Amino acid sequence: MSDLADYFEFHGKDPRKRRRVSFNVPRHLVILGKAVSIEYQCSKKHGGGDGKQAIYRHEFETPMYLCMDEQKGKQLYILGSKLKVTSRGVEH
Repeated sequence: MSDLADYFEFHGKDPRKRRRVSFNVPRHLVILGKAVSIEYQCSKKHGGGDGKQAIYRHEFETPMYLCMDEQKGKQLYILGSKLKVTSRGVEH
């Protein structure tokens, strides 16, 4: 699937604008602790959304590693074997 198709599948609409986001692909991660939940705001059409802005919270049954990149400390990662992002949103 393309980036635009992924966006449409998740949000149920085309993006208003596209922009490039640069990020570092780290060689190593620093473990900061355990993530017990994630909360984010978006307007999604699928996975329980109605297309309006809403806050979605997912509590993890098993805590997952919360890590940062080792070079600049500006990127966070949540690592867990059961965590994935699909067209329905964050699933665990």
